[in-house]
Amino acid sequence: MRRILLLAAALAIPVSGASVALSGVPAWAGVSITCTTISGTAATTITISGCSGGVTGGSSVPIIATSLATGGTVHWVSGSTTTFGVPTLTATSAKKCPDPTGTADKLTAPITADTGDGIKVPGSAKGAVCIAKSGAVTALKALKIK
Repeated sequence: MRRILLLAAALAIPVSGASVALSGVPAWAGVSITCTTISGTAATTITISGCSGGVTGGSSVPIIATSLATGGTVHWVSGSTTTFGVPTLTATSAKKCPDPTGTADKLTAPITADTGDGIKVPGSAKGAVCIAKSGAVTALKALKIK
């Protein structure tokens, strides 16, 4: 169960960053987005914020963490959406996490659809997330979507 929650949390990061909204920008333009912050818990909701490089509105609406474990759609405050596939997780050191006794994962997820904000489809999202023993989720590395 904890691994599923970790996967869901890791998926939330790429999804939120992937859904950059640049209205009118063609998909072939290949906009790059970076999101620096994630907050929430693996058992409830997660919000991705600190997004730059596109018109996301700066953050996602709250995402139900467990719904992201098999891929899904992230809704941005700008009104756009980004759809990603199942993420690949690789365990990494949690030494730099707020709770170094928790876990950390690097993640890569394919971007399979976008509502026209300039993300090249198919695209990819990469980042890293910390999961504290309490279930709190934070970004270990910024989420980068290309």
